[in-house]
Amino acid sequence: MAEIGRRYNPNGKKPKNTDKKKMDKILNVLIGVVAALILVVAGFIVIGGSHNKDTKSDKVAQQTPQENESEKDNIVEKDSKELEKEKAKQAEEAKKEKADAAEEESDAQAEDDNSSSEQEETASDEENNSASDETQDNEESKKDSDQYSHTAKVEESNDPNVKKVVTDSKWKPTKTKQKESSDVHNSSYTKGSLDWNEKIKTIAHTTGLDENDMIIWYVKNGGSPNTSIGIVSSKDKTKNYRVSMEWISNKGWKPTKLEVLKTHQGAY
Repeated sequence: MAEIGRRYNPNGKKPKNTDKKKMDKILNVLIGVVAALILVVAGFIVIGGSHNKDTKSDKVAQQTPQENESEKDNIVEKDSKELEKEKAKQAEEAKKEKADAAEEESDAQAEDDNSSSEQEETASDEENNSASDETQDNEESKKDSDQYSHTAKVEESNDPNVKKVVTDSKWKPTKTKQKESSDVHNSSYTKGSLDWNEKIKTIAHTTGLDENDMIIWYVKNGGSPNTSIGIVSSKDKTKNYRVSMEWISNKGWKPTKLEVLKTHQGAY
């Protein structure tokens, strides 16, 4: 009976731990709500991060083709500029080569013109020289005709130092003062001797030179006592002669041949 009396509470009072249990339930509910909120927020964060990553990846994917296209455009543009520069360079080189070729052609033409001009001048000079030589020959022939008598005979010579050879049947001995009793002449080559002086007179008369304007280079034996040869020139050395003569007994030295020389040197 005592036991039943304890369980029955006529005053209707509840045990004190009932309130505590309610509080525990409320706390548990709140903790669940907070945990649910945390899960929701974490889910949003995860989903949002994945979306941002995909968005960034898309942006990168979108930007990469654009950048690649931009790089391609830059490469194409660069190649185009390089190609234009190369074409311009080639055009400049071609222009320069063309100018050089034109210049070379002009120089060659100028050389041809100069060569032609020189050839014409040479031909003209040769013609003038030929005409001059012909005129000189005519003048010399005229001088010969004036200097020598109409009986004089003028011939060419095989000697390269001899311009011409003159002979004249009308030549006469130079009058002599020498007296001799034999046919063999006692020829003298001593300067100042009578025979020497008569030789020089014969040479001067035959060449037409004045004795005062005459250089006596050589007087020698002509191969025998009765023959002699003299080489002389004018003092200005423009006229050079070689005179061959023979002795005519008791008459004097007579010229037999007159050679007009180019130079007295080597005529001995």
